[in-house]
Amino acid sequence: MKNYFALIIALLLMSCSSDDSASLVNTPPGALTKVETYFPTTEVNYNSEYVYGSNGKISLAVSNIIQPGYDNSTNSTNLMINSEGQIWKTVTTNSSEEFQFSNGLILSSIITNLSTGNLSTRQYTYDSNNNLIKQEFFDDNNVLTAEVIYTYDAIGNILTRNFSTISGSNQSYVFEYDINNNPMTTVYANQEFGKIAEVTPNNRIKRTYNNNGAINVFTTEYTYNSDGYPITKKDYQNVTTLVEETTFTYQQ
Repeated sequence: MKNYFALIIALLLMSCSSDDSASLVNTPPGALTKVETYFPTTEVNYNSEYVYGSNGKISLAVSNIIQPGYDNSTNSTNLMINSEGQIWKTVTTNSSEEFQFSNGLILSSIITNLSTGNLSTRQYTYDSNNNLIKQEFFDDNNVLTAEVIYTYDAIGNILTRNFSTISGSNQSYVFEYDINNNPMTTVYANQEFGKIAEVTPNNRIKRTYNNNGAINVFTTEYTYNSDGYPITKKDYQNVTTLVEETTFTYQQ
């Protein structure tokens, strides 16, 4: 259960911003503006709000965690836009990540720990359809520490995600999808960064998670708006245990 919660938090924190001032709001019609998630097994509320800059591209994401017995936690991430309209850098309170492009694809990134100044890197590999098929993680000594391998269906949905570390830890997912629109595609429209954030065209309805041999299955139920985007979803672990309830808000 802890691994599931950690993955959700990590994926939500990937949602970020640009060097437009947050006050220069130009939210495109239909764009995702807020995600509100409740984890009933831990009584945690996790909310994310998305602000779009004057260019209509994502400019700021602010996340809030409310958990009984703990102080509320707020985090924000800025994404900076280059002259080609692509996210080229993300900045949080503790770190920044700068992306290097070649032929329109993100081939590598440099992550800076803003407290220590230490640098780590990632490298990205693509197939002939420009799907991201591998991420490699290198530490501040440029030593490979972990990698993620992906496979895809014909329209770009991730079918399998396999994470492994040099020390021997292995975690994998097998995914199934609906035929409706993923709300995160409105946040990262035409952004190469969306591939790194693992944004798929459709919504996941089943996830089979294998954590070093321990298997859990998560299924998801959605309701949709008239444009085919989710407005609510419920996630269940091993069919019966409700582990997540989420609502989505879009710009009218």
